[in-house]
Amino acid sequence: MANVEVKIIYNGPIVDEIRNGMEIARYFNPDNSYVDSPVFTDGYANEGQVGDKGTYGKSIYATNVDGWGSCPGLLPMASANGKLAQYERAVYAAKAAEEAGSENTGITFEITTYEDEIYWNQIAPNMVEQGFYTKVGDNEYGTDPGSEGA
Repeated sequence: MANVEVKIIYNGPIVDEIRNGMEIARYFNPDNSYVDSPVFTDGYANEGQVGDKGTYGKSIYATNVDGWGSCPGLLPMASANGKLAQYERAVYAAKAAEEAGSENTGITFEITTYEDEIYWNQIAPNMVEQGFYTKVGDNEYGTDPGSEGA
């Protein structure tokens, strides 16, 4: 197999215009998860409503303690496997380009096995929604910020 070039550019996450609710797990959004909403952390007055017409106190979810548990994502790099860390490198490249006021050209590297080519062609479509453009050989996933109309 000939060497295949892989290019990754981080464009920033694709954000829905309408958000339909809060995250349930606070690991993904520590300051704004559903379980951190006042009804869970402070309790709720049920006076005059259906049911027992009483009140209830804090939920078990109110025992969340910052710093307990984690959900390793892309950053920091030490938490990702070697291949996934390439996406982290693209995030760092985007940040460096922004700070330098230059064009974000992402990162480029070569792969030499068909197993790697299969891997990158499988993971790349799943990273589009996270804001990544990936080109594996002639296959493109996402929007190249340098292309017309981007």
